[in-house]
Amino acid sequence: MKKTGVILIIIMLLIVSVYSIKGAFDHNCTYKGENEFWTAEYKVYATKILTNKRLTVSYKKNLSDLSSIKHLEISYESSIGGGKLTEDFGDNPPKERTYTLKGNGSGGMILNKDEVVKVNISIDGKTQTIELRNVQ
Repeated sequence: MKKTGVILIIIMLLIVSVYSIKGAFDHNCTYKGENEFWTAEYKVYATKILTNKRLTVSYKKNLSDLSSIKHLEISYESSIGGGKLTEDFGDNPPKERTYTLKGNGSGGMILNKDEVVKVNISIDGKTQTIELRNVQ
């Protein structure tokens, strides 16, 4: 009888835990910024368990303006991490004007809503920095 009682208590605790995870806080933030040539958007979605991050960087001008570049590097950093994308084009010019970096993490780390996310765009060694700010 005591085993049955213990098992019931464990099952009840598991059920309560599952429902509390479903009701875990959600944290959605979008940070945006731009300069003369590029726009950038960084989205963060976090729960108590998981953090999803996505940075999208788009070239605003005519794609043919990028035809002579050989190396593109896009990186970002924030208090919950960062990332980097590197493209080597060689003799083939870029065919896209939008680049996306995605990441996941555990632990539900939250970005401060007032934080500034820095994005660096380096084209053939010349770097531009865009500061992204929360828009929500």
